Amino acid sequence: MEREVVYIVIAMNMVVSVIFFMKRKCEIPFFLALFNLLVEYRTISLELGYSDWVKIDYGIYFVFNLEYAYKVSELILLGTSVLIYSFILFYRSPSRVRGDSNKDLGDFIRSNSKLIIVGLAAFTVFEVVVSGLISQNYGKFAKLGISSFVILFFLLFVFNENKSNTTKLMFLVVFICLAYITYNPNIRFQFLSWMVPVGYFIVRTIKPLPKVLLLFVGLYLVLLVFSAAGVLRYKKMEALTFSELYDYSFYRMKIAEDVNFIDGFMMLHQVFPKKLDHTYGMDHIGIFLRPVPREVWPNKPLASWLQSYYAKHGMKGFWNAGFSPTLYGVFYSEMGVTGIFFFSVLWAIMLTYAYRLTQRFNSEIRAILVGILLASMIPIFRSGDLPGDFAIALMSYWPFLLFIRYYNKYLITKGVV
Repeated sequence: MEREVVYIVIAMNMVVSVIFFMKRKCEIPFFLALFNLLVEYRTISLELGYSDWVKIDYGIYFVFNLEYAYKVSELILLGTSVLIYSFILFYRSPSRVRGDSNKDLGDFIRSNSKLIIVGLAAFTVFEVVVSGLISQNYGKFAKLGISSFVILFFLLFVFNENKSNTTKLMFLVVFICLAYITYNPNIRFQFLSWMVPVGYFIVRTIKPLPKVLLLFVGLYLVLLVFSAAGVLRYKKMEALTFSELYDYSFYRMKIAEDVNFIDGFMMLHQVFPKKLDHTYGMDHIGIFLRPVPREVWPNKPLASWLQSYYAKHGMKGFWNAGFSPTLYGVFYSEMGVTGIFFFSVLWAIMLTYAYRLTQRFNSEIRAILVGILLASMIPIFRSGDLPGDFAIALMSYWPFLLFIRYYNKYLITKGVV
């Protein structure tokens, strides 16, 4: 496919997604189009000489060139296009919406204010003190629940009846502290997992066209946050001025250091099916197998293609590839090009259902739920480890999902249907 045609299709997907957003107030196709644009920037960066191919020795010979990059970028474009238009085709507004109001939501949040504050304090202590004392993997996942309590604390501020300057200052100080605590270079999603829902809630009343522009700004800020966290993996924050951190982060964005999805897909494409058989849905099944400890099930299927390759060829090396092939790469590893088409349609159906669930409430809790869905899509669509990325999202939001469950019960008790 000619590159001009690729760019025309990307632009067409973006235009269609914006029109759909303006008509139906649904951001999912726009998110998908933005993500595709972000992935394509990697090839542009390589063409312009800003970037170079990833360099890491897995003990496997890989070909890296622009011709191959164009090939996998077209596969990602195929998956994106199928997913966008399938989502638009299958999308329906919810047939039934609860009659709850912001007053109902505010009353429920205030009645649980002590529980929210205690939960936030407990997870903060766990984040700062306890998580480093237990198994790194379990500690990393267990502490992610703080994100839900940060969101609930934000809602407590929004629906707090005491709006004095002292109260506002207290909430502001707490949020600054929470931002510092949750901004972790090793788990970059943790900060975004509450910042995206909170940010979405703040701009919820803005009209669609200005919101589109804000979403572009939001994408830039998300990339900046990711890049800055990447910089802080190698440099101490105390040794950098704010200007230096911004310059390093901007340069990292320019060379597409954190969006080398094309490179990851190219590696995966050269492994399947020549060196490893397609997995035929095992990555998706692995989502449900993930909670089972390997100590309990020693022969549990390996999580990454790199582990499977090493096991098949009797090699030792890295635990995972480290370069995400995007969710479409996972689809390819499962069933090839057919898998990209099949799973893109399947995911469109699942995303339409998930989005409809966020719209089941009349109160503004639905804005938070949409923000949570969009935030969850960030690690999942970057992917490479589908079970692990699902685990990150679920461990971040299980307290909030529990909150929604009890809010539903509260509404039923009040006779709100």
